[in-house]
Order: sequence, then structure tokens, then C-alpha cells
Amino acid sequence: MSNKTYDELVQEVRALTESIANFPEKRLQVRHAFYEKYGYCVQDGHSYGRSEIAFLKWEIKRGVLNPLDDKEQPGSVWWRNTNLNFIFMSELAGAMKENNVTNPDAPMPVLNWLNFINNPTPETWYIAHNSTILDGFKRYEGCVALENNIEKKFLNITLYRLMFAQAMVEEVTIFPELAEFIADPRGIGVKLLTSLPDFYPPHYPLTEGDLKIILGKEGGWQDDMVFILDNIILLNLGKLYNAASKWNESPFLMDYVKTKEFLGVKRYRPIYGKRDGMPDQCSNIIGV
Repeated sequence: MSNKTYDELVQEVRALTESIANFPEKRLQVRHAFYEKYGYCVQDGHSYGRSEIAFLKWEIKRGVLNPLDDKEQPGSVWWRNTNLNFIFMSELAGAMKENNVTNPDAPMPVLNWLNFINNPTPETWYIAHNSTILDGFKRYEGCVALENNIEKKFLNITLYRLMFAQAMVEEVTIFPELAEFIADPRGIGVKLLTSLPDFYPPHYPLTEGDLKIILGKEGGWQDDMVFILDNIILLNLGKLYNAASKWNESPFLMDYVKTKEFLGVKRYRPIYGKRDGMPDQCSNIIGV
């Protein structure tokens, strides 16, 4: 039995994240190793890490996790910090599990990852994953000021698509087969979508020329899919964020949507990184 304390595990995980911060491929290796332990392939032959790994590979391809001083393609402070904080929280949970260490005062995302590890289902995975992502969105909102306006818009798109995917798992009442294909973290939906440049552009930073593409207004079948999906989400954004804020114990999510009502009709606008009262400092604090 391990004699390590919670604080010792925090220091070990901090050393790990610091050692991989400037090496995107090492970040990927760490996540592969996590899901080799906790992917639970024995359930149906597919790992719970399938969606996350696909998205991480897209981030690496895009260059957002590159070192900030990379001469060819500097990375993004926001994307780097959010990803590294995500790795910290999930890896700390894994270390606590392996060393039989408990701490009810550990960060909520860490406790959610422990719950997934002990009770692996699509629902517990999404709560662990999305509460950790939302923790990063909150921590690093001040870093969004370093991004251009198109990238800020895309961060909002990325956020509400992720919450929508969770909703398809949490509230599967119609088209359950579609929900399984698109949203189940063990499925191929995320891998497919990240391979479609109109959904997830493979370059960074985005430019004015990308605006029509990410909004689904350039034409073509991919753009039609983008336009239809995103507009379905936007019509229900207030309800979606309200539900997701409760699933993930993240009430601040409601700060990222603005509601306007005209003649009894509500319209919603995502405002993450563009709202009044957002932090004016970019935090670089990772984990606890």
C-alpha cells in the first residue's frame, strides 16, 4: 500500500504537467496511458478515450499546443493552459485511485474523474470531462484577450457543441442511435467531425476568411451541416447551458450566454470571452 499523501501526489502531477507542457506529443502519450488504464475497453471493445484522443490529435495538428516561442507556429496560451489543466485534473484523479488516496476537498473536476474511474458510463465520463473543460474556460477567460475575434467566436462554438453532445447522452429520449453515434465518447462521432474542416478548421489562428466557414455560410454539404446543427443549438442555448451548468456543477456557465426577448421570443447569443465583467488578467496557474 502506498504511503503517499494527497499533497505529494499533487506535486508529482504538477511535475508531470510541467515536463510535458512544451511537447504536444508527450501530452498525447500521457492521455493514451490514462485510457489504457481507465478506458474500460472490456465493456464493448472501445475506449472511453476515443473522443478525447481524436480531439487532442486535432489540437496538435492545428498547432495550438505548440510552445509559445515556436518559430514556425507559436501555440495559443488559452488552448495550452486549458488542455494542461485538463490533464492535471484527470491525472491527479488517476494518481489518487492508484495510491488509494482520498480527499473530499480535492477540486470538483478531480472528484468527478474519480467517480468516472469507479463507475464508468457515458454520463459519468461527460461530467468528468466537461466539468474539467469548464474549469479551464473559467480559469483562462482572461487569456481570450490574446485571441483574435474569429478565434473568440470559435471558442464559443466549441463550447456549445460540447455541451450539446453531453445533452444527447444525458437526455436521450429520441433518436438514441444517433446520440450513440455522435455523442458517446466511445463512438466515432468526434473523430469524424474533427476530420471535417468546416466543423473544426485544421489551422491556427483563424482569419476573417474562415468566418463564413465556421458559421456554415460558405456553401457545400459540410457547411449545411454546420449551419443546421449550430442553429438548432443556438435556438435552445439558454436551456442547454442551464441544464449543463447543473450536470457539471458549474453555475458560471450561465454567464456565457446573453438572452434577448422580443415579442415573447427569446434569442440567445454566446458571449464567452466577450462579456462585461470578465477577468482582465490571463492566468497561467495549472491545477491546484
